[in-house]
Amino acid sequence: MKYFEDQEIGVLITFNSQYDVTEEEIIEIGNRFDSQPFHTDPVAAKESIFGGLVASSVHIFAMFVAISDRDGENKSAAVSALGFSNMQMRASVRAGDTLYSRYKVTNKRLSNSRPDMGIVEVSSEMFNQNDEVVFVASNAYLCKCRDAC
Repeated sequence: MKYFEDQEIGVLITFNSQYDVTEEEIIEIGNRFDSQPFHTDPVAAKESIFGGLVASSVHIFAMFVAISDRDGENKSAAVSALGFSNMQMRASVRAGDTLYSRYKVTNKRLSNSRPDMGIVEVSSEMFNQNDEVVFVASNAYLCKCRDAC
């Protein structure tokens, strides 16, 4: 677990966990949250601009969060997300892909209103098994201090 004090500006951290994408999950998430045929129907998806089934943006974001949440060593002691910006889907995510991500702390400061927490800003990237960037985002979050800062 990485507390506020452990977050070093400029250091690139690769999460130890990965995410295996399945066709069943792409279809399930597509049916629940984004029912475009290229997310829900493998036959129709072949006729789309993607040429096959692809994960929706909400699914991609959820997998991105899951990767960081599963890594006990590099997981942040985050209390709450404060906001995301510059979210970009750079490449399609498909069944059979194995995703991993990394982040770099770009800024941090102690919280003015919460003396036991700090605000951490990061820039993140998620890759597929071919090291192709599929998703990027910047975000800020409230992070616990190990001891009262």
